[in-house]
Amino acid sequence: MITYILTGGTIGSSIGADGIAHPDADLSALIGTDAKVRIPYNIQSENLDGKHINILIKETAEVLKEGLSEGIIITHGSDTLQYTAAMLDNIFGGAGIPIVLVAANYVLTDARSNGKVNLYFSQRFIKERRGSGVFVCYKNDGEAVKIHRGSALLPHEPFSDRLRSVNDKCFGYYSDNEDMETAGYVQTASPEDRKAYDGSVPRLIGDPGCILRIEPYPGMAYPEIGDKVKAVLLGSYHSGTIGINDELGCFMAQARERAVTVYLCGIARSGTEYESISAYEELGIIPIYDISPINAYCILWLKGGAF
Repeated sequence: MITYILTGGTIGSSIGADGIAHPDADLSALIGTDAKVRIPYNIQSENLDGKHINILIKETAEVLKEGLSEGIIITHGSDTLQYTAAMLDNIFGGAGIPIVLVAANYVLTDARSNGKVNLYFSQRFIKERRGSGVFVCYKNDGEAVKIHRGSALLPHEPFSDRLRSVNDKCFGYYSDNEDMETAGYVQTASPEDRKAYDGSVPRLIGDPGCILRIEPYPGMAYPEIGDKVKAVLLGSYHSGTIGINDELGCFMAQARERAVTVYLCGIARSGTEYESISAYEELGIIPIYDISPINAYCILWLKGGAF
């Protein structure tokens, strides 16, 4: 038996008489009327916050504790899909069954939607017992259906609904999604070694006001570090760098004075070693290598600011 946890999003929406998508679609035809279904909340995912994530963590833990499901499918909006997937992967990555998040780029009644395909292959992935832990099943236009590790996803590019993992490496993919009955699964990356899920139900305390997240741009001005901030997560340009200037120096002096740890994400160990990397370390910035920026943020949030 597969348990479905429905949370809304485009995949759970229909177009109303006002021409606007509302999270009220009936998915029973796709998941079966006799399926085990839970609906902890029903939102568009841009409204996701700590309260909703806590509810979903508790809901998922309850299903695992019951021990009756061969897998869990969570329907979710695509805007914040990566955040929920990363958070759940850090908590339930060692679960003994697959937990698969599924989204759609358009409502299911739209011919352009990938929602039905994503849902079908998430069901198939579970039935075939291809892996355990937290995954996302998603098909980009013109590509095979891919199975991503929950903690490996990158942010969406602007104006795009395409989903990608770090270095474009996915857990696996279905090689011929035109013929769903005979599509062959190809594993392209070994699952990471993960500790078994210990049954705990961690909670996020409110929204992550303890984490200050900053993205670089030329001529940027760094903000003041508020009293609640415990950690700063600096994003980087694609090469894993940020500008070294007086603004950064003043910001780091402020961080040291307030005993706030500053991390830099988006750096690959296999990339070119620029002289700026050593300068960051001299300033007290801690580089985080080979990890999705979204996952780095979720780890900080989950751990209250300590990486």
